[in-house]
Amino acid sequence: MSWGLTWLGLDDGTPVDVRAVKRAYAQRLRVTRPDDDPEAFQHLHAAYQDALAWVQAQDDGPPPPGRGVPARARADAPAAAPARPSASAVDVDAVGSRIAAFAREHDAATLEAWLQQQPELWSLGDKPAIGEAVLQALQAGDPPLPPPVVACLTACFAWDDLRGDIDRWDLEAAVRRWHQAWLLSPQGAASLAQRYLDVTDSLLLPDSSVLRSLRQDRPLWRNLLTTLVPPRVNEAIGVLRALDFWTTRETPPGLAPAQVAFWARFGNEGDRIHLLSGALRAGTLAAFCGLVCLWGVLGSWPLPPTGDGQFSGTQRAILIMLIGTLFVPTLWLSGVALRALVRWQRAPEQMPTALPGLRILTIPLLVASAMGSLWLALRLTPGIPVAALAGLLVANAIILHVAWQRLLARCGPFTPNADEFRGLWRVLALLTIVPAWGMALVWWAQDLHQHRDRLRWSNRTAHDPRS
Repeated sequence: MSWGLTWLGLDDGTPVDVRAVKRAYAQRLRVTRPDDDPEAFQHLHAAYQDALAWVQAQDDGPPPPGRGVPARARADAPAAAPARPSASAVDVDAVGSRIAAFAREHDAATLEAWLQQQPELWSLGDKPAIGEAVLQALQAGDPPLPPPVVACLTACFAWDDLRGDIDRWDLEAAVRRWHQAWLLSPQGAASLAQRYLDVTDSLLLPDSSVLRSLRQDRPLWRNLLTTLVPPRVNEAIGVLRALDFWTTRETPPGLAPAQVAFWARFGNEGDRIHLLSGALRAGTLAAFCGLVCLWGVLGSWPLPPTGDGQFSGTQRAILIMLIGTLFVPTLWLSGVALRALVRWQRAPEQMPTALPGLRILTIPLLVASAMGSLWLALRLTPGIPVAALAGLLVANAIILHVAWQRLLARCGPFTPNADEFRGLWRVLALLTIVPAWGMALVWWAQDLHQHRDRLRWSNRTAHDPRS
């Protein structure tokens, strides 16, 4: 009798077949788990292999030599090194592909129960290699795997073990792509909507047109037309945030790379795509305002000349249409210039920028320009220069904004109380003129004092005589 049959409790003289051996092994496996007692599991697995070999030899021919082994030798057999199938006995790639295919189609509970029944995973020597094969098979296709399935595979094959051969960064990238693919699948639509709600505080419809557009290659002009609708822009950016795209800027599985690249560029305020979109919006509004002005002029035609006789009726009509058409583009260009000025001022001192010396002196030059404009307005305008004072209030607001953004980016962050204090003084300074200039200069001086040892007057690196 085989010592494996004795170990499994099948040596009572009753007929034994392969099914009886497997049934006895399964019963013992319930109390002898590889994770709880690896050594006992190795003995159990070796007894199972020996019993199977003995039964198969009984079916094929004469009994194996182990049948005549003395009882004492049989009793001592488990204490020796247990027999294991060699690495060549298991097709690691085939088993890994089979497990990967099963994981794609089933949930975590079904997968966990199925993995426990696979005999190839009972050998602790083959299990790590099979785990790597499963990981490679899943990485090749980027299937939509929910987090519980990934957690089940990770726990089964110890993918997150730092002592293993699996690279942690590759594993994290693979898990992220599986999660993204699952969120974009019908099964993960509810989870994607919840993540979208968490990052945008708005709802994402299951049949959203933005999701369809992100899966299709579309021409540039069509994407630019899409940016004319602000909700569509916010939805596209929000979907990419919900998919955790901005962490690595890699295209999620199932989305068109060109579409993702367009919205990624659109998120950069200084990119050409963003400027083209802004120009298209400004041009569309300008055309609409121009048509409204044209309709008003035609409805009031003929226009009378001005009271002072400076403009005729035709000249008045042309002037009204020009003002109505160019008002929105002028505001847009002013906003672009202001944002560019703020980005230029907010740049860190160690970063090479255009005209670094002029960047340092921008705030006092703006204040000097405002002071000169006020002096000219008071000198050349009879009475109270209302229009000049209104323009100076706007200029002061711009100067304060630029100075505060420069200080906040280069010397912040400040405590909440300090921020509220400075915000109160900004509101008070806007009501007057001279205090606004003084506050802007104080913030500029504070910035220069903090960076006094690192000011860059030129982009050329200073030569160190010691080098």
